[in-house]
Amino acid sequence: WARLASNRARQKVMALSALSANGWRKEPESLYGRISETEAQALRLQEELGTVLRGLAALKEQVRDADDLAGDTETEKIRQEVDDVLRRQGTVLEEMVKSAESFPRRWAQFELNISQRKSLLLSIKARRARDQAERCEQSPRSS
Repeated sequence: WARLASNRARQKVMALSALSANGWRKEPESLYGRISETEAQALRLQEELGTVLRGLAALKEQVRDADDLAGDTETEKIRQEVDDVLRRQGTVLEEMVKSAESFPRRWAQFELNISQRKSLLLSIKARRARDQAERCEQSPRSS
């Protein structure tokens, strides 16, 4: 619990440091800063998932006895509550998986867009250089 509390305190400090004096979220200085922020959030998510996995492992041990007593009315109520909660959490986790899986696809699209922009910029620069070279060739002729 002490580790969890220290993680939460660190997260609060990080969240507060990301706010400007007027309470609005600060924009990072660069794309590198934005990537670092995203990386920090991914690490935070990884820590939270570790906590979830440890909790599920502990829950497995706790419900083993409840499974052995299946059929008892009180036990069935508890089993139903746990089942409902786990079903909802499973759905949320599945959505998180889908969201996380989409990150690499977005990066691939971004790289493609950068590549297309780069070739477009290079062709524009080449065209300007040709135009300027043609103008320079025409200038001496006109004199």
